[in-house]
Amino acid sequence: MTPRFPLWVRLVPVLLIAAAAAAAIANRDEVSPAALEAAVGLAGAWMGPAFVLAHAAGILVALPRWAFAIAAGLLFGFPEGIAWAVAGTLAGTSLGFFVARFANSGALKPHEWARVGRWIARAETSGWRAVALARLLPVPGALVTYGFGLSRLRYRSFLLGTALGTLPVAVVFSNLGAAGWTDPEAAKGSLVLAVAAALVFVAATALAPRLLRSRA
Repeated sequence: MTPRFPLWVRLVPVLLIAAAAAAAIANRDEVSPAALEAAVGLAGAWMGPAFVLAHAAGILVALPRWAFAIAAGLLFGFPEGIAWAVAGTLAGTSLGFFVARFANSGALKPHEWARVGRWIARAETSGWRAVALARLLPVPGALVTYGFGLSRLRYRSFLLGTALGTLPVAVVFSNLGAAGWTDPEAAKGSLVLAVAAALVFVAATALAPRLLRSRA
């Protein structure tokens, strides 16, 4: 199938994101929950939408999600901060997913690659469970987002899996921000427990259909 748009048009968003990511990495030390709180706080009554936009942009350029989750707690408190943190994550990952799909437009077919094709096929079959698991593992979020964008996974599966997989981070770090803490090290123990519980949930949902079929 011939792409609807020429290659140079499809590469424009990729190059823009790459340039923004390079600038973000160069100034990574300046990105902190306190700085995000101060910047978004200038929006006043529009803090919610401003936070979602800032968070979405941060997701695209691979800024740490924990910083935005803590900022959500600082800005909106708990539990409202959870909702805003998840909303920002879903907005940013959705944009990244569609940017990858638009830029590729069928040019690359990773499911046909010798070494990774079978893993991608399994991920596509597992649907949202594969996405949730990838979000819970120590894998760069941008890699997960753009990787699934290149696959044939349905967007609704990507969205559900992302929401479930990022919820533990949102809960732990927004609660940390609401309490006035801005150091992610303080939440390490709680985050490990939350991620472990989420992994058990994803594993259980993955195994349940097999167990039911074996008993049928």
